Amino acid sequence: MRGWLLFGGLCILLIGIAYFLPVQKNCILCAPSWKGSWLGTDPLGRDVGIRLLRAWGITLFISGGSSLVGVALGVILGTLAGSRAGWIDEFISFVAQAFWVVPTLLWAVVLAFLSGKTLLTLVGAIGLSIWTDTARLTRVEVRRLWRAPFVEAGQALGLDYFRLLWRHVLPNLRPVMHAQLLQTFATAALIEAGLGFVGLGPSAPHIGLGGLLFEAIQWLTLPQGQLQAFLAGGLLSGTVFAVYSLTGYGRNPF
Repeated sequence: MRGWLLFGGLCILLIGIAYFLPVQKNCILCAPSWKGSWLGTDPLGRDVGIRLLRAWGITLFISGGSSLVGVALGVILGTLAGSRAGWIDEFISFVAQAFWVVPTLLWAVVLAFLSGKTLLTLVGAIGLSIWTDTARLTRVEVRRLWRAPFVEAGQALGLDYFRLLWRHVLPNLRPVMHAQLLQTFATAALIEAGLGFVGLGPSAPHIGLGGLLFEAIQWLTLPQGQLQAFLAGGLLSGTVFAVYSLTGYGRNPF
């Protein structure tokens, strides 16, 4: 776990440094060089390496914000559905089922098209499309905990509804929320890349890894295009793999 944290801190440091370096170079389609651009330049004279780091940062920002929105909304609605039987549970379950039967990427495409392509609107659009799994899982866990002996004891002592949730039920949801936060982060990264690939990514001057993949296809016959496509796909796949690997910490001691 410590190694992953150090690696993540190093990556964030590199991304931050990339925003202080110039993207535009005086050379078009330059070959990789230790003295100039390490990964060469594209047909517009932009540094491929710096754009990769910046795009990685945009993807991480959108994915992180979207996962927070999705998990927060899912936990709130799932907690209400699991602790309030009756029409509240039925209504939230109906809404979650309606969202769940439609592919997540399709919801994200529709919401991103309607709300625009700024960073914050994309965070909201992706977050609103990935909350259903968290809500369904939270509902099941809260319903199980709501019937536990310690909750029944609290009810017998006269503890109010909100205190039971805040002090006794929600602390037991931390492992679930931890796993769901990482899982939704990885899902949001793939959705952001998909939106960028179809032209619904963040508007200029921002660009994500999906947008770089789409750009690379246009000059894939050139070595710089091949390098950009390979590295953008590698960064996306590596990020998703690393995040999914972290979901196992705390569940398996071996």
